[in-house]
Amino acid sequence: MPVSRSTGSRLRRGWTLGATLAVSGAVALAPPVGAPARGAGLDGRIQRSRSRDRQLQAGIAADRRHAAAYQGRIDDLRGQLARLSPGLRQERAELDRLQDELRADRAALVRLRAQDARDREVLADQLVAIYEAPPVDLVQIALDSRGFADLLSRFGQLRRIAERNATVTRRVAAEHRAVAATTARIGRVEARHAATTAALQARHDAVQRLELELVDEQLPYVRARRGKEHRLTALRRRRAGLVHELERIQARQLRAISGGTPVGGADGYGFFPAAGTSYAQGDEPQIAARLQRMGRALHLHLIGLSGYRSPQHSVEVGGFANDPHTRGEASDTPGLEGVPEATLNRFGLTRPFPGAREADHVQLVGSRR
Repeated sequence: MPVSRSTGSRLRRGWTLGATLAVSGAVALAPPVGAPARGAGLDGRIQRSRSRDRQLQAGIAADRRHAAAYQGRIDDLRGQLARLSPGLRQERAELDRLQDELRADRAALVRLRAQDARDREVLADQLVAIYEAPPVDLVQIALDSRGFADLLSRFGQLRRIAERNATVTRRVAAEHRAVAATTARIGRVEARHAATTAALQARHDAVQRLELELVDEQLPYVRARRGKEHRLTALRRRRAGLVHELERIQARQLRAISGGTPVGGADGYGFFPAAGTSYAQGDEPQIAARLQRMGRALHLHLIGLSGYRSPQHSVEVGGFANDPHTRGEASDTPGLEGVPEATLNRFGLTRPFPGAREADHVQLVGSRR
């Protein structure tokens, strides 16, 4: 039963030749004629490198998704910190201002206590003097006075002493009340502001701790992603070296196709394998040689878009794992579309599948389909 390659053909017809030449790594490279073991080893290493490349890319994408999930929460917490910080700075500035005020109040309190001590000493002296003095005898004062003026003076002195004692007593009581009120006010201000500042600082610290915890949880994914990115870069650098080496082998192989006959011609006629294609396995060298002879003879510019393909690559471009390309028995060759079947047969080629989409697919006459 014929096997159609229409799906792969549709995909390949969507490619431009420039894209095919540019993406040389997208086509499985084959070993050169005369060095199959070396070429096969390089091809296997390149295929394994591409498989590892895909694994690393998948791992990087997963790590990036995990890190991004944490990043949204981290950004939210950082926004909360940004909103809390101005209030905390303002509260701290207010605390500094109040502390300056408290220092002034404490200095005033010290002065009040000193004045209170002095007044207490004066009052104590007055009390001692009153206690030690003999009782006041108004008759004796009158008898001892030298005239009426002296008598008035003596009575005025007694009155002033009594008034001063009363004044000192009242002032000491007032100073005690002022000291007590100032001390109480300072205590209330300190307690209220300390509580407000502590609460705001506690909230700020809690948000910051949560942010740090999330960053710690996110960090392994970030480090893992960076490690995979570094390994991917090194992997691609090594694969580029392998591809370059295999391309040099492929170039020598292409020059050896058709028994040493050059592929293509300076005049633009002949067979021109696209960069990265392989015409070294199975029937591919014979197909390439016959396409070269036909292109030169009929003045055709024939492009070898796809010769041998590994099963994996064939599946990737829309074919399947056991199509003619994977057996080295076919070539997709733009430029053949208008060539009749009879002309193809003259050069030992055939177009095994019908339809316009298969018009560039050729195999050797008599090959299995």
